[in-house]
Amino acid sequence: MYRQRYGHMVHEHAVRRVRGLLQDRVRRLAGLHNASDAEAYVNDIREKAALCFPALPEKTDLRPRTTGMLDFKEFKVEKVVYESRPDFLVTANLYVPADLKGEAPCVLGLCGHTDEAKAYGPYQLFAQGLVRKGFVVLIIDPVSQGERRQFYDEEGVPAGDPEPSSTTAHNLMGNPMLLAGDYLGSWMLWDATRGLDYLLQRPETDVSRVGVTGCSGGGTQTTHLTAIDPRITMAAPNCYITSWLSNLENELPTDAEQNPPRCLELGLDEADLLLAFAPRPTLIMAEENCFFDLRGARQAHADMKRVHSLLGSPQSAEISVGPLDHGYHKHAREAMYRFFLCHGGDHDDWQEPEMEEIPEAQLHAACGAVIPFGSRKVFDFMRTRVRDQAARRPSLTMETLRASVQRRLHLEIPEGQPPHRFLRSSGGQDPETGKGYQFAAETEPGIQVILTMFGDLENPCRLPRGELTLYAGHVDSEQDCIDQPWLRSKLKAGERILAVDVRGMGQSMPATCGSRSLLEPYGADYMYASYGSMTGQSYLGRRVYDLLGAMNLLIGNGADISLAGRGVGSVVAALAALLHGSLPRCMIADYLPSYQLLIDNPLHNWPLSSFIEGCLAEFDLPEVYAALGPRLALRNPWGAWIPDR
Repeated sequence: MYRQRYGHMVHEHAVRRVRGLLQDRVRRLAGLHNASDAEAYVNDIREKAALCFPALPEKTDLRPRTTGMLDFKEFKVEKVVYESRPDFLVTANLYVPADLKGEAPCVLGLCGHTDEAKAYGPYQLFAQGLVRKGFVVLIIDPVSQGERRQFYDEEGVPAGDPEPSSTTAHNLMGNPMLLAGDYLGSWMLWDATRGLDYLLQRPETDVSRVGVTGCSGGGTQTTHLTAIDPRITMAAPNCYITSWLSNLENELPTDAEQNPPRCLELGLDEADLLLAFAPRPTLIMAEENCFFDLRGARQAHADMKRVHSLLGSPQSAEISVGPLDHGYHKHAREAMYRFFLCHGGDHDDWQEPEMEEIPEAQLHAACGAVIPFGSRKVFDFMRTRVRDQAARRPSLTMETLRASVQRRLHLEIPEGQPPHRFLRSSGGQDPETGKGYQFAAETEPGIQVILTMFGDLENPCRLPRGELTLYAGHVDSEQDCIDQPWLRSKLKAGERILAVDVRGMGQSMPATCGSRSLLEPYGADYMYASYGSMTGQSYLGRRVYDLLGAMNLLIGNGADISLAGRGVGSVVAALAALLHGSLPRCMIADYLPSYQLLIDNPLHNWPLSSFIEGCLAEFDLPEVYAALGPRLALRNPWGAWIPDR
């Protein structure tokens, strides 16, 4: 068969949607003509940015403790542990100038995706460089990096084989958080907020001169903190700022924490998060060969410069572009020193001296791992949150459950029959497998749902009538009808099966991001699901919409359909059976028993495109299955780890 014959369909549809959302932003910026306009824009951004970081908790006792000290000629390093939430430990290093008298400007250092985190060479060097120039610096380990690995047991032994990388670990934590209405970016923002609390309560720090910087994922955290916390007086994100549209167009997935829910729906772009407290001094740092598109960084700077200029401070919006690749290189560190010294330092000596890295183990604040040191894991908190949500769930009738599912999927029920076209069957008809003709339903402009008939070699230019099973497969519905014994048995018994590839599956599985599997934790399917959340849609919801549209087309032309689904397709089929007015029978195989399963099993590979954001406050999948009653047949529940075929 022709694989991925519609392989760019989902990508181009997503690009069109994001472009449309950001065009409104471009028009708004163009309409700013004076300080009053700019102030209104900034205030609007500040309110909208706060909506992108749900579930921030109340502040609790930091319970900080210093677990060790390193003394050097020009500075000392305190090894610090604090609790951003009760019993949730954050490991940090506090760099303090030697013989400091009085208060000094301070900087919060935030780390990108490296295993060593605060001890990674370029990151500890920027802390050393700043402290030698008179700044007090607190640099913290992000969750599941450095000493804060989450996939360890209580004895400090990795729970995975191999242990998940930092990016994969962030997605394994962040994706299921969305089920409970939480967001990993909020957790990392809160760790940084509480780190800032600790830094500013130190007697050495001048609270009127407060900087924040970080590279890559640390640039993300820098940007998020800059959008939310008014105590920051100067910010310098490195190798992060571009445009969310650029990342999408360039087929660049980003971590769960880098995709704020609703941000694009609210009309925000990355640059806006730096403008929430404009004209706060802000330096964007980028590299010519960084995978974060330099064109987006330059446009972000232009937008920032325009707003700062209208507010009377054009000099406070800066950009520095280096010639190298992604990373916190020496020239970038020196640009940052120059910037912080200009806006908060006590001298202008910005050049970096020769420095030596401190061995990683010497910088450990919790003997190398916070779990054996007594920290709770992210998953422990999530289980508690979900258990509390389950205890408070309302009792739902069929009508209220449908309404809740529809709302959580951001789904309008399609009316009428979508346009359709008959296709030249990929590979032609095949009497051996029973494969017959193909057609496509255009469920919305630019989206084709591919349907392949099995068990009927006649009528290639007519929509099927009479009884048939509409089947949504695990990854590729057509291939399932060839490979799955239970489907082959149905065909041999004379049944007709119409295999349906909803968007992003089978023949429209994206040929982007270098993906080879729908289940890749950092691949195309994950990226489009992330952008669904960012744009206020649900990728799963759009798949359900596709299936509902196909059902309308078939029923409207005389078909009597039942539904079937397998694996990833089982969730789509069950939800369509719940929502469609024809009340079809449905059989699901190799199905996801519950979303609770994924909360209880941190090592899982069910894709984000199978998740319903925020649903666990109101329902879980067992409630959906129970509501279908005798119309639903269940076959072979799958566990947390599933095959890609």
